[in-house]
Amino acid sequence: TKSVLYNKKAFLFVSTSFRGAAMGASHSAPTPDVDDVQSLDRLPSARTATGEDFDFKSTRNKVTLVVNVASACGLTTKNYADFASLQDRFGDDLVILAFPCNQFLFQESGSSKSICAFAQKRGFKGTVFEKCKVNGKAASHVFRWLKRAQRVRRVQWNFGKFLVDRKGRVRGYFSPHTRPMEFEDAIKALLDEPVDADAS
Repeated sequence: TKSVLYNKKAFLFVSTSFRGAAMGASHSAPTPDVDDVQSLDRLPSARTATGEDFDFKSTRNKVTLVVNVASACGLTTKNYADFASLQDRFGDDLVILAFPCNQFLFQESGSSKSICAFAQKRGFKGTVFEKCKVNGKAASHVFRWLKRAQRVRRVQWNFGKFLVDRKGRVRGYFSPHTRPMEFEDAIKALLDEPVDADAS
């Protein structure tokens, strides 16, 4: 295992093998166990904002950016603008998964429909999920797995960003105040890595 500190604010680059309650998601269903999951594409499905089950197998051989978003945050405008720029540059090879979260000063209080409309108006072409929590016992299984894989204790605020390589390994975490375009080169480096022809 090899670790390299990428000197862009608080990014640790590691080379390794919208339905919810006021503070996030509903507590009605237990979150799946992900303790033995080794890669993003092996995660149990998650519900999108349109009510569909998202199969993480679709991220195989893609570089994936997973982020907790909010519509009323001071970081919102710049992050969504950068998401659109990255998607324009890298196309379908870069997958951006947006998880609305209302845990931070209630800054994502709208419905799934309004959140999707907000994102689309800002040129977002990725997948928007139903509202969830990212910290605490009721955190989404996706963020529990991401934090464990990258050894991140908690997501500090809206727009914490996890970067995942083509093999489904978490390769970095960018703090909320790090703009997506600031790690454009890191994304390109992962995209330049070979595609796994045996992935199935």
